[in-house]
Amino acid sequence: MYFLRGSYLGVAHRSVAYTTSVGRAAVGALLGGTSAAEGAEGLTSAVPSGSILLGLSVSDGRATVNLNSAFATAGTPSSELNRIAQVVFTLTQFPTVQTVNFQINGATPMTFASGAVDLTRDLGRSDVLGALPAILVENPAVGDVLHGSLHLSGMANVYEAQFHVQLIDGSGHVLVDQPVMATAGTGTWGTFDTTYRFTATAASTSTLRVYDLSAKDGTPQNEVDLHLTAGP
Repeated sequence: MYFLRGSYLGVAHRSVAYTTSVGRAAVGALLGGTSAAEGAEGLTSAVPSGSILLGLSVSDGRATVNLNSAFATAGTPSSELNRIAQVVFTLTQFPTVQTVNFQINGATPMTFASGAVDLTRDLGRSDVLGALPAILVENPAVGDVLHGSLHLSGMANVYEAQFHVQLIDGSGHVLVDQPVMATAGTGTWGTFDTTYRFTATAASTSTLRVYDLSAKDGTPQNEVDLHLTAGP
């Protein structure tokens, strides 16, 4: 699920009981907000309290999501974009969904909330990129457990498409310290998906750190730290 870390999207992984309606389960859990553990790791949500999923259907790559009027509560332009992006990214993680059609109480809203976001057309990930940090780590997420390898994936828009990843264990030992190349950068969004092996003698609460370097003076910027468990 896609919550917020600061002013931009951040990711949480959840385990749910088996269901054939995985999209409905994911959106329902998203509307319910962060868990105590996720909140302790700095995740929040722009979804207004009282938002309820009334219906969800998927056909030909299009998810139609029907929400109650609480979801359309007016907010700041950025908060409205963020709540829409949370739903769009949560649904489009599934291969059967490319775009999302929003309905409020069963109808397409001609004006949504304060009017900052246009819901009269279907929205895909490319329509809500303003809600992303410069480096969005989709895997792993806070609280995940790594066993000898780090599978890193997500999206980035950084200078020359390159940033850096570190994995540091609870004793301060650096398990991974590597550059990462996205498929595009310098004003264009790209993706990354790579795996790094590491050696750990015992499991410990560790920090996954991603950042890029300023084109101006080479200093680290856009840093994101995620806490998870890394072990053998």
